[in-house]
Amino acid sequence: MAPPLNPLPSFDELPLREGDPPNSAWGLWGDGSDSALGSLNYLTDELVLKTIKEEVKTGERIGLNLPLDLFNPPLLGRAGFEQKIIDKNPLVVNDDVITFNTQGSSQWDSLRHFAYQQDKKFYNGTTQADIHASGRTEINGLQSWCSKGLAGRGVLIDYVSYAQRHGIEVNHFAGHAISVEDVFAIAEEQGVDFCTGDVLFLRTGYVAAYKALDAEGRERVSNVREWCGLGQSRETTEWLWKRQFAAVVSDSPGFEVRPPTDKKWHLHPILLAGWGTPLGELFDLDKLAEICAKNNRWSFFFTSAPLNYAGAVASPPNATAVL
Repeated sequence: MAPPLNPLPSFDELPLREGDPPNSAWGLWGDGSDSALGSLNYLTDELVLKTIKEEVKTGERIGLNLPLDLFNPPLLGRAGFEQKIIDKNPLVVNDDVITFNTQGSSQWDSLRHFAYQQDKKFYNGTTQADIHASGRTEINGLQSWCSKGLAGRGVLIDYVSYAQRHGIEVNHFAGHAISVEDVFAIAEEQGVDFCTGDVLFLRTGYVAAYKALDAEGRERVSNVREWCGLGQSRETTEWLWKRQFAAVVSDSPGFEVRPPTDKKWHLHPILLAGWGTPLGELFDLDKLAEICAKNNRWSFFFTSAPLNYAGAVASPPNATAVL
């Protein structure tokens, strides 16, 4: 894996190259083949080994993947999950075939998902013409992630429990912003330290709130394009840059709050297209929060094996936390 520029450029030095989009860090990881991994370059063999030794204490394992068919009707107008079970008569054997939108449930966004809208460029300057040059190009896809998978130290920031302790009312299906000051306060209460190359997990409570809805409520929410999430600001973005997370994850549909608190600091283009930092969304973090609270320990070993095929825009994470 490629080393980053050392020392890390300051936030005020972004973009790193003249003419690149605002706040982008193209070139941080050099120009070799590993540059396509973006911030996943932090997940070195040495870091993984260190994490296993330091973070695996009890052997408890928690799957972080929601059912592919949980969101019904599907959110954001996406295609729903379908399954066909095939009776292989005269053999007493069954196959099944499934179809689903790769962003219909727990998901990783690849670096070809969201571009700088004004510049019309994805990570490292990739364009729509590059991606659509043929039926199944691989540029900025997930296959570079799949050769080793994702593995490292995860840190959970449990906002919903913090809000309950402090009497903060949260509407999970409206633009409720979680400020970076909230993150600092939660980290202090939980006794969490962040390290370069961590995977940040932010539990907003969206999934638990969705599961509590009846059929009518789920129908209504399927058409709501607002949710709780990390609030956008310069301070938030600068903190994320300084921390250099390998990836960021939440249990909401978009990681950051929608509608945004400040459109100038919309995180999707900055993280995905600017820094090459994977975004995880709609992860199942409720059981993880329960076990972390029981153990009074909010960091863990994390592993993920995305689907391996050319040109993936997104993938279920196939993720597990090991404590």
